Amino acid sequence: MSAHQPVTVVIPALGNTELLDANLPHLFAEFTSRNVADELILVDDTGKGELAVWAKEGLRDKPAKLVIREQNGGFAAALEEGIQAASHAQIFSMNSDVRVRPGFLEPLQVALASQPKSEIAHRVFAAAPRVLLNGNEDEIESFAKCQQLLGLLTTRAESPQGSLVKLPEGNALVPFAIGGTFLFRKADFEELGGFDSLFAPFYFEDNDLCWRAWRQGLCSLYVPSAVVEHHHKGTIGKLLSPARRRAAVERGELLFNWKHLDDSELLDHIALLYRRTMDAWLADDREALIWLQLALDSLEEACAKRKALASSASEATSKQIQGELMHRP
Repeated sequence: MSAHQPVTVVIPALGNTELLDANLPHLFAEFTSRNVADELILVDDTGKGELAVWAKEGLRDKPAKLVIREQNGGFAAALEEGIQAASHAQIFSMNSDVRVRPGFLEPLQVALASQPKSEIAHRVFAAAPRVLLNGNEDEIESFAKCQQLLGLLTTRAESPQGSLVKLPEGNALVPFAIGGTFLFRKADFEELGGFDSLFAPFYFEDNDLCWRAWRQGLCSLYVPSAVVEHHHKGTIGKLLSPARRRAAVERGELLFNWKHLDDSELLDHIALLYRRTMDAWLADDREALIWLQLALDSLEEACAKRKALASSASEATSKQIQGELMHRP
């Protein structure tokens, strides 16, 4: 059975060893209970080898290996280097501020091997656990919804708190799996070409990867019986201001739309950009204008990536994917 296969867990990390001390024991306990030769690849993305000293003790006698990057390149680049070093066919990507709960891997492996209830997808690409924000059962980060409104396609995670979102009790199709907590096959990741550098250094590279998988008939699946906790103490918050993080999110969402919107939806999207620009100008909202300019700086690359996707007639359209997600829980 797929659930008995060993898994490589890849964790890109910066210099916050407190997170590793707090969360790795839970992961290694899971390895011990499974007893199938699971391994950890810890990727030092500090660009200075800051984790080398800690690893001598922190990874001693553990089924783990430290990969040291010569320079900091962001989550996606660090994860890809860890994937290249992986010994096993199945990969679980994990942020350093994620704490796993016992038994989280088996439901994900079963889901990855399952046959999706989908008309356009023949296989599961990504299995996403139930991610609890700070361990709170009412704050689910990993159940995403797909919506197109006034020319903008969004694939954002939803929480039931303060909303009318009803979370599924069983496995459910989702637009994407959060990059810091999902199980996938190394071969699928490589065949898709990995993360797109268009979205570097971070944000929306996971949305794009999973959307490309959908276009190739490989779906993403939310698996609520697999549970992890996101304690939201990642070092990115210490490196970037909230304004810069927001700018990266807004830039990434626009680039995602420019790459993936169907041709028939582009006029509505251009009208949206015009409205946004005029509103920002009239309100002297300079941040919104900066978000747009940051995306426009990569417009040529986004158009080239869009053209490359359109060259394959066998791919599902964004409209087909949206319809599948809206009508099939």
